[in-house]
Amino acid sequence: MALEIERKFLITSDSWRNFVSTTLDIQQAYFNRDDAYSVRVRIENDSANLNIKSKTLGASRDEYEYAIPVADAQEMLNKLPEKIQKKRHLVKFSNHTWEIDEFYGTNSGLIVAEIELNSEDEKFELPDWCGDEVTYDGRFYNIALVAQPYKYWVTHIDIRTDSQTLFGINPLGECVLEYLISTAKNGLGEIKNSQCTPRGLHTIRAKIGNNQAKDTVFVSRRPTGEIWSPQLDSESPDRDWILSRIMWLSGCEKNKNRLGDVDSMQRYIYIHGTPPSESLGVPQSHGCIRMRNEDVIELFEHCFIGTTVMIHE
Repeated sequence: MALEIERKFLITSDSWRNFVSTTLDIQQAYFNRDDAYSVRVRIENDSANLNIKSKTLGASRDEYEYAIPVADAQEMLNKLPEKIQKKRHLVKFSNHTWEIDEFYGTNSGLIVAEIELNSEDEKFELPDWCGDEVTYDGRFYNIALVAQPYKYWVTHIDIRTDSQTLFGINPLGECVLEYLISTAKNGLGEIKNSQCTPRGLHTIRAKIGNNQAKDTVFVSRRPTGEIWSPQLDSESPDRDWILSRIMWLSGCEKNKNRLGDVDSMQRYIYIHGTPPSESLGVPQSHGCIRMRNEDVIELFEHCFIGTTVMIHE
């Protein structure tokens, strides 16, 4: 059995470029994404291979690789619309060869350094151009980048209460999503029980409702088994409906929106779905940020636990 032992790191500077010995142009695509093993076809400069790899998250994974004719690989790639495109730069550093993958296309802007090891506990020197380790972060795996390209990651959310608009910002600082929302009818404020929308910097502490049906009803962050409908709404006209998805916010600014009587998380401030009968574009909520159900589901898929959220005056 072949075993790949590899660790991944983000890049903090371009100083590695001075030591590149070889650069390979790579195009690859996957035949499957949901099974325990991925099946990948890759063209690397003038060679091609078929690769079978386990989807275990971490440093060690089963891997089998077989050379195939380039013409066959190109024919396969032509039939697979979602591709990974990258340049792989080889850099020798302290008795190891690092592979630095510089992505382009829909993953442009992402650069990941990888090192292959003989064992998980093998010692190695970390170059000063390496930053955070992402070995155990599935977002940075190539098979994940096919489904959710780096360009469409939402790593920051900007909420403008004056225009009742939410903007999803990617790691490159580009706005990739924009939605009409509704904040608190009582206006802006941080005090517990005020039913106001808190201001300032927050982070998404929890994401709730993955794979639940659109219009799923939540109470205390748990699905009730109900699906919102006009009839259900007429039976409970005073319910504050929380639907489809929940992104639970936690304040980041001590004594402003974090801790004590101003703690956003303890106030249960969410970004969540709301019935189509509710108005957006005007403040109507009880403190949370309301969105259309299809919009909140889309945002949910693109953001992460740890995505920052800035709520402006």
